[in-house]
Amino acid sequence: MIDTEKLKAINPEIILNALDISYKRTGSRLMATATYREEQTPSISIQEKNGRYLWIDFGTGQGGSWIDLVMAVKDLNYIDAIKFLNNIESYGNAEVTEIREKTNFFFGSQEKRFNKNTIKISSISDVTDKDLINYLHDRAIGNMPEWLKQINYSVEKNNKTYQNSAICIKNSAGGYAIRNQKIKMNIGKSAYSLFAKDSKKELVFVAEGMFDGLSIAEKMKNNRLYDLIILNSTNNLNSEVIKILSGYKNIILVLDNDVSGKEAQNEISRQVKNVNIHKLTFKAKDLNEAFTSKEKIGVAPCR
Repeated sequence: MIDTEKLKAINPEIILNALDISYKRTGSRLMATATYREEQTPSISIQEKNGRYLWIDFGTGQGGSWIDLVMAVKDLNYIDAIKFLNNIESYGNAEVTEIREKTNFFFGSQEKRFNKNTIKISSISDVTDKDLINYLHDRAIGNMPEWLKQINYSVEKNNKTYQNSAICIKNSAGGYAIRNQKIKMNIGKSAYSLFAKDSKKELVFVAEGMFDGLSIAEKMKNNRLYDLIILNSTNNLNSEVIKILSGYKNIILVLDNDVSGKEAQNEISRQVKNVNIHKLTFKAKDLNEAFTSKEKIGVAPCR
């Protein structure tokens, strides 16, 4: 039986990054973006009370526990929201041990050590697992670039060992963003990923997430003269990324149609000087969603 009270006590950084929600910490409170509706500033307040986390959306008055937030953001029913949270609880509160080095396991930009479970990476290789290949095909990805890998790992929980596999990309901090049909998480520190092959620095795409980057690679599979930065979260847009982008002649932004995506676009446009900056335009939430729905995708200048 799933302990729902235990799910309500999951660390907020884990939940918010699993839901791809931008946030800022102010003292004991977190302010997060209501991604299920349009808004200009973060309006969700999250605080701990009696060992559990509660949230309220000041814009609508909506609120409750993590279960209610998952239902709102993911458009799930009560049972499926509990399953989603249980999956996070099973894999999220973990200390990661790699074959060659030990690292902390945490989500987003907030480092947090957990000691309950242990994840051990057994191998990283090309993608061969049929379920993962079907997962990619379901997301309209047929071309697997060289930077996409399969990560095989085990999770020790309650004296039992569970085997799992996922697709992954390595980031600039030596960690991994990993995804499969049920899991969206990081092993090691969350950071941007840079895949560079254009020595002349003519063009770089800036994607928000892994599948947006894969959609670019799918669209550009016959054109190898471009570089790609995958932020793995807009929280990873920092001075280092700005410095890298400032060295290119052309930038094409591929960011989500939400508040955090628009804020990241504005920040890049403001800080990166003397570079041609354009963005891909679409009505869907992100590029991969537009890609899978076969929506017409355009290009527009950012300034």
